[in-house]
Parts: sequence; C-alpha cells; structure tokens
Amino acid sequence: MSLRWRIALVLAAIAALVGTGSAIGSYVTTSRQVHRELDRSLLQMEQRLNPNGVGAGADADSDADRDADGDGVPGGPPERRAADAALRGPDAQRCPTAAVQPSDGAQLVRSDGTVVACYEDGLTLPVADADLAQARDGGGPRLRTVTIEDGDYRVLSVSWHHGGIVQVARGFTEADTLLAGLRLRLGGLVAAAVLVAAAAGWWFAKQLVRPLERLRLAAQQVATTGDLTAVVPAGGPGEVGSLAVSFTTMMDGLATSREQQKRLVADAGHELRTPLTSLRTNIELLERAQRLPDDERAALLGDVRAELNELTELVGELVELATDRSGPDEAFEPVRLDEVAEAVAARARRRSGRPVQVVAGDPVEVSGVRPLLERAVANLVDNAIKYSPEASAVTVLVDGGSIEVCDRGPGVAPEDRPHIFERFYRATAARTAAGSGLGLAIVEQVVDRHGGRVWVGDGPGGGARVGFELPVPPAAD
Repeated sequence: MSLRWRIALVLAAIAALVGTGSAIGSYVTTSRQVHRELDRSLLQMEQRLNPNGVGAGADADSDADRDADGDGVPGGPPERRAADAALRGPDAQRCPTAAVQPSDGAQLVRSDGTVVACYEDGLTLPVADADLAQARDGGGPRLRTVTIEDGDYRVLSVSWHHGGIVQVARGFTEADTLLAGLRLRLGGLVAAAVLVAAAAGWWFAKQLVRPLERLRLAAQQVATTGDLTAVVPAGGPGEVGSLAVSFTTMMDGLATSREQQKRLVADAGHELRTPLTSLRTNIELLERAQRLPDDERAALLGDVRAELNELTELVGELVELATDRSGPDEAFEPVRLDEVAEAVAARARRRSGRPVQVVAGDPVEVSGVRPLLERAVANLVDNAIKYSPEASAVTVLVDGGSIEVCDRGPGVAPEDRPHIFERFYRATAARTAAGSGLGLAIVEQVVDRHGGRVWVGDGPGGGARVGFELPVPPAAD
C-alpha cells in the first residue's frame, strides 16, 4: 500500500473515531433532553389539574382525620369537612378532559377503583396496585413507562383535588421520530467528515509525497545512468526539505569523490609511466649487458634499483592516499606531539644519518590517532631531508598543538605555495628531484582527519617551513 493511501486511511479512521464518539455523545445527550422534556410537559399537567394546589390525597389528610365509622365523610374541623364535601360535588364524576391535552390517553381512577375514560377512542391505561393506593390515600405525582399495544408510553399518575387520581399517557412516537432524524443527520455528518478527512489526507499526502517522488526519480536516474551531476530537486515541508538538502549534499560529495578518484587515477597513470619507461629502457640495456663495460653496467643496475625504489614508494603512497584507512569509528586517544616528533626524528636520524633536531615547548596532549600523526610528521621530515643540502640540519619545532619542520633547502616559491599540498604537484625547483609528489597530500589528509590546518612559508634561516596545527582541548590549553 502506498504512503498516500496509508495517510488517507489513517486520517479517515481518526475522523471516524472522533466523529462517531461525538455523534454518540450528542445523541445520548439529546435523547435524555427529549425524554426529560416529555416528563416536564406531563408534570405541567398537574398544575392544570390542581390549579389551587389542593389535592384530595396530597398529604393534607391523614388517617386520624378520617371518620372512624367509615361513612366516607372525612373528619376534622367543620370548615375542612365543608370544603371536602364541595370537592365531591358533580365535577368529581367527570374526567378533566381539557386539562389533560395533549395526550394519547387519559383516565380517571376513583378512590373505589372505578375507571372513567377521558376519550372514547383513547388508550386504556393499566392500573397498578400503586395507582389504587394513590387513589385512596393520595400522594405525589408518579411517572413510569408502560407498553401498550406494542407501543411505549410515558404515564403520569397525579392526585386530583376532586378525589382519586388522573392518569395521562403520552407516547414516544414524536420523540422517536425526532431521534431517528437526528441519527440520520449525525450518521451523514460522520460519513461526510470521514470522506472529507480521507480527501484531505489524500491531498496532504500528495503534497508530502511529491518531493519524495521527485527524489525517488532522481535516485533512480542516478542509479540507471551513473550521472552524479544530475539535478536533485529540492524543497518540501520540514523534514522532507531537509532530506532533499541532505540528498543533494550527498550527491555533491559523491560527485567530488568520483572526480578526485578519476584525477587520482589519471595522475597516477602519468606518474607511473615515467619510472616504467625508464625501467623498460634499462632492462633492454641489461639484455645487452655482456657488451657493456663494468662501470656502465654497475651504473645501469644502480639506476634500475633507484627506479624500483621510487616505483615502490609511489605505489605505497598511492595505496595510502587512495584507501584512507582512517574511519570515523577509529578510536582517538590523547597524544603528546613532542613524543611523536622525537620518535620520528630518531627514525630519520637512523635511516638517513642526517641531524634532525627537535625543539619542544611545554608538553601538550591533543586528541588523535598516533600512527597517522607519526606518518604525517615523517612525511614532513623526509621532505625536508630530501630538499636540504648534505649535512645540513633539519629542525622540528613543537609548540602546543602545532608542529613545523624547517630545512635549509631552496624553499617554496610564493606561486607554488597554494598548490604544494595537491596530489602529484611538484614545485618548479623540485621537479627534477626524486619523489612522487604525494607526501604533502598525505599530510593534509591526516590533518584534515584531525580537524586541523596545514601551512607553508619561509624558514627562519632560509629554506622552507612546513607544518600543521591541531585543535587543543581546553584543559590542555
């Protein structure tokens, strides 16, 4: 399932849940309000049935007030007996039809249990024992729900001031019709909300997926054609825009890496061609070695040996520069640069027999990979020895997080300094000397790996001054 459909379905499901919950809450609240209003309309009939607030059994009479001989005439003061007799006049025999409108059925239940219907074609309401007791003894109004002829009705039983009780019934048909219409409207609203949410989700997903789709097509084009310079569409909201920018940055990095790789291969091929041609020529001469004098033959073998050494050095530096075995997960550790300089100087003295002096200030630790730093310093020292006159000293200065190597050679011309750390670049004054032109490129690669910088300038006593500086931790500083 595509991302568009997933987003649309999720939003539709959320809308369905929220809409259904709201609809149920609204329906329940409205249903209770409608039934409460029905009960209120029935209870209002009590005021019409007993306009003066007097009821035959409304707790005004007690058993002590009734006549002891059971003649039906209440006891009590003469005024009270006269009032009760008046209440039992001719009106007490008729049902108060006008006072029970509107209703679906009404009837009068006398104290002796006789039922008088208010409507000729009205409903016959059930009379329970509680109704008969209320008709004899009086009491407050009572509401209950009954089922008559497969229909539900709300019945009010209220004491009447002429004696007995009046029962009034109103059906739930009107309320049910109202609630049925409400259910239809709420269902329609929920369905509409789900459709709108699904459509909005589809549109939003389309807008969201559009830049992702462009990125997918761009990635597919790169994978098909291998063209890392293809234009990657940018833009998009939030994280999508950041993804597009990151993808563009990655493509630029890959294109730069490929270009550097091509240039490295081309330069390596050019640099390897010279020693290979020289070796081929010398080998051809060696094939005729029996006709060469001994001194020429020895000189020829020395040239072959030198060419092999140069070729071996070039291949090793090419491998070192191309592989870059220092990974992002390589462990950094505290390293003292003065110890690195002393170790490199000791090896250089032993191999070359040249004086290499280390001048160090207060010892400072930097965070780095010691073998890589030793390789960088060794390249600087070897480069200085190579271009310094015989028996001249090479000085290694260590100051905080910086190391610089000074020689007594011809120095580096100002026009060559911006390119001196490029691969295979050879300064004008050094193009006839042996070397691969990769030593300083490796130094820059190691220093960049450690977050530092490189420089080249004039030495204090002539010659060149080449070095680098690494960041020093605040505590060490």
